Amino acid sequence: MNSTENTRTEPVERDGRTEQMEIDTSAKWPLLVFFAYAIGWLIVGGALELAAAIQLHTPTFLATCEWFTHGRLAPAAQNALVYGWGFNAAFAVGLWLMARLSATTLRHGGWLFIAAKFWNTGVAFGVLGILAGYSTSFELLEMPRFVVCLLLVSYALVGVWAVTTFSIRNTENVFATQWYLFGAAFWFPWLYAVAQLMLFNAPVRGVLQPVVNAWYVHGLHGLWFVPVALAAAYYLLPKILGKTIAHYYFAPLAFWWLAIATAFAGGSRLIGAPVPVWIPALGTVANFMLVVPVVLIGLNLFGTLSGRYGALNGSVTLRFVLLSMLAFVLGSAANFAFSFPGVAQVAQFTLLSGLRDWLLFYACFSTAMFGAAYFILPRLTGNEWRSPALVKIHLGATVLGVVLLTVGLAWGGWSQGRMLNDATLAFTDVSRAMTFWFTYRTVGLFVLLLGHAAFLVNFAFIACPFNLSGAAPAQINPPPALEVLKA
Repeated sequence: MNSTENTRTEPVERDGRTEQMEIDTSAKWPLLVFFAYAIGWLIVGGALELAAAIQLHTPTFLATCEWFTHGRLAPAAQNALVYGWGFNAAFAVGLWLMARLSATTLRHGGWLFIAAKFWNTGVAFGVLGILAGYSTSFELLEMPRFVVCLLLVSYALVGVWAVTTFSIRNTENVFATQWYLFGAAFWFPWLYAVAQLMLFNAPVRGVLQPVVNAWYVHGLHGLWFVPVALAAAYYLLPKILGKTIAHYYFAPLAFWWLAIATAFAGGSRLIGAPVPVWIPALGTVANFMLVVPVVLIGLNLFGTLSGRYGALNGSVTLRFVLLSMLAFVLGSAANFAFSFPGVAQVAQFTLLSGLRDWLLFYACFSTAMFGAAYFILPRLTGNEWRSPALVKIHLGATVLGVVLLTVGLAWGGWSQGRMLNDATLAFTDVSRAMTFWFTYRTVGLFVLLLGHAAFLVNFAFIACPFNLSGAAPAQINPPPALEVLKA
C-alpha cells in the first residue's frame, strides 16, 4: 500500500478518453446484466418486505396462503434483498471500479454472463425454497442447502475475473478502493463457507450454533457490505470533487483496524445469551476498538468533502454518497451502543435490534450503490439519465424513507423494549401498543419502494438504446473543473 497514491484521483490512462471508453465498452453488457438483476431483486425484495411488514399490524393479510405466512415471508424478503439486490449491485460496481483503477479492459466478459445466470438462479431457488417451507433456522442462512454450491461456484467465477483484472493492471499503485474490494472479495467466501460447514456439513453442538450464526451475520455486514460501500465512496468523492482524499495516510491503518476488529465483534450480538461470558465480552471489546477506524475513515471522507458542500447541488451521486457516509457513522454508533449491557437488555428482540443491520445494509451500502449507479451507468451506456424527475423522486423517497425508518425503529424499538421489561404488562398489551409503530414502519417501507420503482423505470430508459421516454436527457453528475476527462 503506497502512501503516495493519493497524489492523483485515478491512475493515469495510457490513451486518455479512448482507453476509458474501451474499458466501459468491455464491461457494458456484463455489468448491465448485474445491474438489471440487482434492481429486479430490489423491487421483489422490497415488495415481499412490505407485505411482511403489513402482516405485523394486519395479521389476516395473505393469511390464507401458507407460502406467504410471516415466518416464511420475512426471511424470503431479507434473503432476496441481501443476496439478490446486495450482491448483484456489489458485483457490478466492484468490477467496474476494479477495471477503471487497473486501467485495463474486462476480458472474456461472456463468463460473467454465466456467473450472473447461476448466481441469480441460485437466489431464485433459495427464495422459493424459503417460501415453500424448506428454510433453515439460521439468520441469513435460511436458503435450502441445495443452492449453496451453486452460489459458491458463481461467486468464484466473479472473483476470478476481479483478480484477473487486477493481475493485468497497467498501474503501479494500489488504491484504497481496491483494498476494500479485495478484502470484501476474500472475506465473504471465508465467512459463508465456514458458516455452512459448521452449521450444516459438520454441525457444531449446543450454544456454538448461535455463536457461529452471530459471527456470520456480523461479518456479512461489516466485512462485505460496508467495505464495498467504502470502496465506492473512496473512488467517487475525489473523482467528482477533483481533489485527493484528505488525510490519506490514515487510510491503511483504518482498513486493517476495521478488518481485524470486525472479525472479532460478532460476539457482541450475544450479550445476555446462554453462551460463555468471554464470547460477548470479546465482541464488546472489539466493538470499542472499532471507534478508531470509524474516526479515521470519517477524517478521510468528510475531510475530502469539507469545503465542497456546494457540489452537492450539482451531483446526485454526491448526495447519495453523503447519505451513505452519515449512515455508516450512525450504524457504527448503534453498533457501539449495543455493546453496553444496559442498552442490549432493553433493545434485544425489539424493532431496535434490527436498526443496526438495516443502517449498514440499506442506509449505508444500498445508498452508496445508488450513487455509484448514477455515476457508472451513463458511462457504460453512453446515455444520460432520461428523467430528472424520476431521479429526484428516487433521491427524495430514499432520504425520507431512511429518516422515517431510522426514527421509527429507534423510538418504537426503545418503547417496545421498556414495555417488554415491565413485568406488570401482558404481552398482548405490548403487541397492541406496538400497532402504531408497525404501521409507521410499513409507511416507511412503502416510501422506499416508490423510490425503487422510479429507479427501475429510469434504469430501463438509460439501458434502452432508444429514447422511449421522449424526454431530453439530463446530465445528473456534471464533471468538476479539475476533471478533464469524462471519468
